Amino acid sequence: MEKFNKRCVALYSGGLDSLLAIVIVKNLGFEVLPLFVKTPFYNKNEKELKKQLYPMGLKLFTKEDTEGYLEIIKNPRFGYGKNLNPCIDCKIFFLKKAKEFMDESGASFVITGDVLGQRPMSQRSYTVLRTIEKHAGLEGKVLRPLSARCLPETLMEREGIINREKLFCIQGRTRAKQLELAKQLGLESFESPAGGCLLTDIQFSNRLKEMLTKNDELKNREALELLKVGRHFRIDGYKFIVSRNEKETKLLLEKYGNLPRIECLNAPGAVGVFLREPHMNAVIVGASIVKRYSKKANAMIFKGEREFIVDVKPLSDEELEKYRAGGNSVREKA
Repeated sequence: MEKFNKRCVALYSGGLDSLLAIVIVKNLGFEVLPLFVKTPFYNKNEKELKKQLYPMGLKLFTKEDTEGYLEIIKNPRFGYGKNLNPCIDCKIFFLKKAKEFMDESGASFVITGDVLGQRPMSQRSYTVLRTIEKHAGLEGKVLRPLSARCLPETLMEREGIINREKLFCIQGRTRAKQLELAKQLGLESFESPAGGCLLTDIQFSNRLKEMLTKNDELKNREALELLKVGRHFRIDGYKFIVSRNEKETKLLLEKYGNLPRIECLNAPGAVGVFLREPHMNAVIVGASIVKRYSKKANAMIFKGEREFIVDVKPLSDEELEKYRAGGNSVREKA
């Protein structure tokens, strides 16, 4: 017989479903430990996540394993969605991290905000949900409060630690029932259901796919962060990122000012950064690319190990396409 206690780990994303799951189980008298699993491609503000939990007196815990996460993106056992999103493998990864934390914290089971039939890959059927928890080493120990009554009993329900009648049977893609439940539970602050995974974005996926063979860049946190910003080019093997607007220009100069860069001389315009010190030909091509997007600039200035002026002509659109690396439009704002 399994021994269960009143402490559980909740996979928490900041979205309405995971928030509802936490509130439902907390209201049943359980100690809930919200866990946020950080990845490079899931846009979440940890301060906002903590702020959401604060009124309930809950502390946010985090786990991060970028190297392990990149491995599942490169070689997903269950394949990809429409783009570079390995949704089933991703869920398994998250649940494995939840299990690690469960063992560390003395909790005895995990809860999630999964809704049966909501997502086309990872939530499409009970068989898929069961496969995910089995590969995570949590078979029968994952409670999904929003859809529990549509699913077979978990071990916790079978052992009587959880009253199944106090759970719900929500399924399908519509969010109407979740919104109604949120109102009943007095929840007012939660994210819209738009989702935050950049791997579902085709342009972002193309950029990452182009980088997956560059092990030095995959180990570089700045390189991963910069996948979300600007126009991306590959010049003689050097990654080069050019700002698209004033906000990105400011970001590249202020946050990534330590990187070798090309700026407009005495004129407003774009800025381009290299991930590492480039050779002279790459500087010249990079300057021509920046000038292509900076009509008011007369000359460029390179700032790296050396600093010098580069006087070039703007690259033609035809030549520009030869250097593009992946997509150049990402869903989220930089």
